[in-house]
This record gives sequence, structure tokens and C-alpha cells, in this order.
Amino acid sequence: MSSSSRPRNCTAAPGEPSASAPDAKRGPSPASAAPADAGVRADSRSAATPEQDRARDLRETDERVTRAIDEAKAAAAWLHSSRRRDDDESLHQRLARRTGAGLTSYGLVLEGLDSALAADEAERILDGFPGVRATVVYSPGRAWITAPDDVAPDVLIAALAEHGIGAYLTRNSLRRRATRLDAAPRRRPAVPAAAQQMSEARIRRREAALRAEGSNEVLFTARALVTRTRFIVSLLLSIPVLVLSLYVPWQFPGWQWMCLGLTTIVALWGGWPFHRAMAASMRRRMSALDGASAVAILAGWVWSAGEIFLGEAGKIGFTTSPTWFAFNYERGAPAELFLDVACGVTVLLLAGRLATRYNRVRTGAAMNVLRIPADRNVTVVRKAGKAAKPEKRRVPVAELNIGEDVLVPPGQVIPVDGVVVGGASRVDSRVVGGGSEPKDVKVNSRVWAGSMNLDQKLKVRVSRTGSKTRAAAIQKWLQTAIHEEDVAHQTAVRSASVLVPWTMLLALVAFGIWWLVSGGAGGAFAVALAILIGIAPVALAMSTSTALRIGILYAAERGLLIHDAEAFRSLAAADSVMFNRVGTLTAGEMHVLQVQAAKGENPELILRVAGALMMESDHPVSAAIVRACRVSRDAGSGGGDVPHWIDVHHVEVDADGAFIGQAELPVSTSDGDVEMRFVEASLWRPRDMSALDERMAVAALGGGTPLVISWRGKVRGVITVGEDIKPDAVEAIDELEDMGVDTIMITRDTYPVARRFADRLGISRVYAGIVPGRKAAAVRGVHAGGETVVMVGGSDVAECLRVADVGVLMDADAGVEDLEIEESDVVSLRSAVRSVPEAISLARVVTRTMSANIISAWTYNIAVLALSVAGVLHPLVASVLMVVSGLWIEWRSRRLGRIMGRSGHPPRPGQSRRRALRAADHG
Repeated sequence: MSSSSRPRNCTAAPGEPSASAPDAKRGPSPASAAPADAGVRADSRSAATPEQDRARDLRETDERVTRAIDEAKAAAAWLHSSRRRDDDESLHQRLARRTGAGLTSYGLVLEGLDSALAADEAERILDGFPGVRATVVYSPGRAWITAPDDVAPDVLIAALAEHGIGAYLTRNSLRRRATRLDAAPRRRPAVPAAAQQMSEARIRRREAALRAEGSNEVLFTARALVTRTRFIVSLLLSIPVLVLSLYVPWQFPGWQWMCLGLTTIVALWGGWPFHRAMAASMRRRMSALDGASAVAILAGWVWSAGEIFLGEAGKIGFTTSPTWFAFNYERGAPAELFLDVACGVTVLLLAGRLATRYNRVRTGAAMNVLRIPADRNVTVVRKAGKAAKPEKRRVPVAELNIGEDVLVPPGQVIPVDGVVVGGASRVDSRVVGGGSEPKDVKVNSRVWAGSMNLDQKLKVRVSRTGSKTRAAAIQKWLQTAIHEEDVAHQTAVRSASVLVPWTMLLALVAFGIWWLVSGGAGGAFAVALAILIGIAPVALAMSTSTALRIGILYAAERGLLIHDAEAFRSLAAADSVMFNRVGTLTAGEMHVLQVQAAKGENPELILRVAGALMMESDHPVSAAIVRACRVSRDAGSGGGDVPHWIDVHHVEVDADGAFIGQAELPVSTSDGDVEMRFVEASLWRPRDMSALDERMAVAALGGGTPLVISWRGKVRGVITVGEDIKPDAVEAIDELEDMGVDTIMITRDTYPVARRFADRLGISRVYAGIVPGRKAAAVRGVHAGGETVVMVGGSDVAECLRVADVGVLMDADAGVEDLEIEESDVVSLRSAVRSVPEAISLARVVTRTMSANIISAWTYNIAVLALSVAGVLHPLVASVLMVVSGLWIEWRSRRLGRIMGRSGHPPRPGQSRRRALRAADHG
């Protein structure tokens, strides 16, 4: 704020009397007397008496006090009016007045940069302010500024405006400055993007803990204790116990005491993870999945110890042979020892849990492929010095700005989303949905963070960094999907754990019945142990979760983001797929095919009016017309009869999708003169031909998408817009039809135009003439007919995606905003039509695998219970079957990759990516 707009030192308001101004009410003060008076008074002062001096001092003191009071009142009045104005000020104005003591950084969006010379001029203007450092990027028109806190952004914006350059703060800058304005000053980390770096550090520590200890979730309780050392020691100690228990000739005198000692170590120390889980579940009044096995281990060890210490089994020279069936036990038979069972169950449980322990770690490694560390160093080209000479610098990814150029050597991961501005190479972008094969990129090609540069050095202009990149959006999507899968998994664990207490009750009942019937406790105890050991709640809990998790990750590798288990089931049950025509079945930029004018109308004027009405729309059809309009205008087509620029006001889009506005057009008067007048003009897509004459109807049906232009209530012409069909569309439609899925196309075009287009692809049904506001109702109508509907389209039909059973967002350029819309259940990052049958096929395989796993798990549990109760299943055999059942479920889930027909190119190993990241940091 300048001195003319605020009081000096905040003591006087603008326009109020200052310390040096005379008081109009009191007249001139002695200090402001005329010079001649001053000389006289000076002479008289030398001859004044002491009383006169004291009187003069008192008078001057009184004047100073009066002036101070007046200044305080003026300052208070100014502050009061300033606060009152603050209430009416915008956030931008309040931020501009904010003062401080340090440096602040923010970005400006620049408008009016006609050339790189204008960008250099803007940078020179900004650098001219004391303490201000600025970097101006011509494309996309950004200025990155570091300035003292007391230099308000409005000062810089005003300076740019004087040179014809419009500027305003970026959205992120406004948000950051609003936070600093409203919040009390606090110490902030000096490291850029500190929050992101801290989050990444937490993730790395958590993954390291998982690799070192394993997961601690309910399914794998006490998994930190399930180590290879525990397994190896238990296995080595169990081998002699198993051999001596099963092979009688090797049973030397006192063998049972040695086996009891070894079994004590195995059962108590080796089985401690399961005993601890059982104790914890009892404290929480829950059932641990391994609770029944833990009870069986302890029961077998206690039973055997009792027989050795209290029975005949402790005598030296005692031998026993295994009895495989419970009904073969005799009343007077030697005591049965179950030391082999206690050791065998412990070792097999440890082996089974080790075989499945790295599920979560592998998931974390897959997520790590998408993570770009904020502290990773990259080479950026920046202008430095007064000459603005470009130079290379090594900076962290967190310090990159939009519009800067990053150099990516071959063999390194691209750290940002952007556009190639230099070089040509092959890029592998499978991890971000770029397809299974590496693609050739060149200048103006789009590349994504997380892609691997394979051949030559590339220069990439930054368009998105950090959490705004597609890789970050995919990572967030997968984290959400896996979190929801975890919730469903925990529900399955709790459901499966209910089986444990019922199994214990069944084992107790079976023990009593067998004891009463057979008269021998050995056979009854063997039956009880077989029931406790053979039951497999772990396999039941893993029957759906493992297949679902693997399906989510495999789908992501193919560029398909599938939200949850419900989306898999709905996709598998789909019997109808609806395609929104524009952008889904077509590829490339749309272009104007033909402009057919009515009799007496100028086709160039028709094109100019259409372009003016659709200027603000980002629809592909609008973009094609605006592009053709600009080409026509730059070429000077139409001559002097067509205005070079057409002003339009109050443009609206009605419920039927028509553009209506006031356009300034040449109109012939009654005198034969031509003058410019504002008339109502409209542009609309016809739903039928009733409003068109024969000539216009023929033009509308000639092919492509027709748009009708009219003003002053009369149809002036028809513009036909067309595009190319995606190369894989026909193959994808045929594949869907072969899968038994009915294909439907929904479009605003008239039925003859839509039917001709659908016949080229082989689509079964067509919903034509459906305006955007009614497309969701059309989807509901198909669903109401009893069909499971999959809706495929872009973000412009988000409401249709929401009301369908499954909404598939198809957008190759999908960014963070698109991936975060709640309406979509599936996102196809490849924007290929074949991704739809692939998603349905994948969902069917995953759903079929989950169903087969559930059936297998329940069949196994029922069969093992029946065989155990019947006495035909030995406890040691039951333990083998229990572990095999869990491994069988996981094997069936992991073979999904081969069933789904993945490409022959495996994903890049995480180790090679980590090596590339390390090379980038030290390069």
C-alpha cells in the first residue's frame, strides 16, 4: 500500500490532518507562523523572562498533546473504515493486503502472452521488484514467483496489467494463502512437500515391517512369530519323533522320553504363535482361525505326557505301532502316543502359513511400482541469470513446477505427467494403463508418470506432478479397492471363525460317543484330534479374498481399474452393454465433413455462427466446429459478406442440448441496406426430420452427426461432423456378441444415422434421438426390463454411469478428477473398446474362481468332518489335508494370471525399477 492510501506509520488516515498540517479549527499554530514572524519571535525569545519560557513550553506541550489526540482519532477512524471495507473485499483482495516478514511462493496464470518474447518481458517486469524472483513459462502461461511477504500479489498483477498481460493467482496458490491468512503463524517444515515425504516414509517403514515380520491381521494372528527359524528348528526336531513313532523297529529303549522332550519344544515353542492367538481370542471372546489346531497340538502333547508319566508308556522298553483307524483300537491295546501328531501339525501349520505370508507384501510391492518418491532428484531445464540462459539443475520431484522441462534419460522412470517437447523414444507405460506393448513417442506425445523410458533421452514438459498425476490417482484407486476388499475379507474371517467353536463342540461330543461305544479312550481321542485338526477355516476365509485381490491387481496391470467385489459380480452377470457413441466407439478428433446451406444462405456465415455459439463447450463435436471455424476465418473465406468476428451473448444450453444465444449478424433492412443486429440464434441436433425441408433432411442423413443452425426462426443450414471408428471396435463388438452379451448404442443422432453407424460395427440395438438429459432414463429403462446393464462412456455421461449396474469410464486421458468420480465402478485407462469384453471375461473368471473356492472349502470341511467322525481319518493325515486345502485355494487363485490370458510380457520387476530410481537419484 502506497503512502497516499494509508497513514504514515499507521498514525494518520488518508485525507486527515497530519502531524505537520495546521489545525483548521484552531487556526495557525505557533510552529507554522510566517517566516518574518519567526524572526521576530526568535529575537524576542532571547529576551524572554523565565516565566515566559515556562508558559511557552506549556503551550507547546499542549499543542503536541492535542495533535497526538487528533492523530489517534484519525488512525482509529481509518482502521474502522478499513475493517468495514474488508467485509466487502474478495478473498483475493484480502490476500493481496497480507503482510509478513518472510518469503512466500505462489503461481500466476497469465493471459495475453502472444509469444515467447512477451513471456520474457513479463519475467523482466516481475524481476524488477526488489526481492522478487520469477520464472515465466510461455506455454501453458504460468509465472512461478518467490517474493517477500510484504509484496502483495496485486502489485505484481497491476504491473503486468499495465503492459497488457492479465494475471490471477492459481487455485492452489489461493488455497495455500487462505490457509496462511486464517491460521495462526506456525513453524513449517523447510523441506518441500514434507507431508508427502512423511507419508511415503511411513509407507516404506510399514512395508519393511511386513517383509520382516509379516502381516498381523486377524487371519494371520501372531504372524510376526511365524519365522523361518521357528519352522526349520521345529522341522529338525520333529523328524526323529515322526520316524520313531511310525517305524517300530527303530524304537530303542527310552525312545518315548526323548520324543517327549523334543515334542515339548516343538509343541510349546514352535506352536507358540497359534497358542498365543488362541489365548488372545479367548480374552476378546472371539475365535481364532487356528484355535482348533492349537487345542489339538496341546491336547496331543498333554495326552502323550500323561501316558508316559502316569501310564505304562513310560516304561523302558515300551514300543507302539500307529493305529490308522479309530475302530481298530482295542480295549487292552498298549497306550497310544500322539507325539507325532503334535509335531506334525505344528510343522505343517508353520509351513502353510509361511507359504501364504507374503500376500500383503507382494501387494505393497505392486503399489510401490506406481509411487514416485517426492525426494527423487531429476534434471530440469531452468532459465537463470539476467540473460535468462537455460541451464540444467538437479532438483527433487517435489520442487518441479508446471510448464518446466524435465530431462529423462533412457532406462529411467518418467516422474511427471506431461508432453514430449524434445526427442523420440519407446516408452513402456503398462503400469498406468498404456497397453501391453511399448509405444513410440515423439514431440507432442502425451506421457505419464510411472512410465519407463526405454531407448533415447526425452525432454518432457510438466503438466501434472505429485498427487495430481495419473499414477497417484491409480494408486489411490487401488488403495481404496484393496481397503474395501480388506473389509470384506475381515467379514469372511469372522464368518469362518464361527466354525471353530462348533468344531470343538463336535470333537467333544464325538469323543464321548466313541468312548462309550468302543470302550477305549485311545480311539475316541484319535477321532477328536482328527476333527480338531482336519477342519480348515483358513481355507474358507481365503476362498474369496485372495482371488479378489489378485483380480484387482491383474486388472490394473491391463489398464482396468475395478472397484470392488460387487463390481466383479455385476460385470460377470452382465447381459447388456450400452455404449455412448461419441468418444467411446470413435477415435481421433472429430472434423467437419460438410456444411450444407439453405437456399440463399452463406455456408461460411453458418459455420461462423455455429463456432461462436459453441466456443465455450469442450464437447468433441463443439471442438471440431470451432476448429473448422477458425481455419475458415484465418483463410478469409466468405469475403466481405461474412463478419470476421461474431459477438454472442447469453449463450445457454437447454434440456435438449441445444445452444441458444444472441448473435450479432448482418440483417437486411426494408430499405435494402445491411446492418448488424443481435438476433436469437440456435444450434441443435435433430431428433427427427419433421422440422427440416427436403434439402436439409437429405443433408442431415448424408452421414456423420448432423447439427442444424437457425436464427430468426428459420433453418439456415446443416453442419455434418464425423470421426473415425476405433480400430478395435468391430472386433470388440463381435467378441461381446460371442460371449452372449447384447450390445446397445445410445446417441443423440437420428435413427437412420445411428442405425447406419451401428451396422458398420455389428451392434444389435440402437437408442437414437436421446438427448443428454434423457440418457440416464434410457439406461434405467433397459435395467427395468430385467437386464444387467453395463454402461460405457466418458465423464460427460456420468449420470448414466451412476444408474447402470456397472459404470465403465473410458478415457485414455483420464486425470485425477475423472478417476475420483463416484459414478464409475470400472475405469478403462486404455480407452480401447476391447477393454470392455476383457473386463467382463476377467470378472467371470474371478467370480467363477471365488465360487469354486467356496464350494471346494465347504466340500472339504464337510468331508473331513464326516470321515473324522466315522473314525477313518488319522489325525496326522487330517493335518496334511488341512494344510493342502489352504494351499489349494491359494493356488487356484494365483493361476488367474494364466487363465485370463495375460500378455507374454511380464510386468517390470520391482527390483529393476528400484535400481532405475537409485540411478536417477545419483545421476
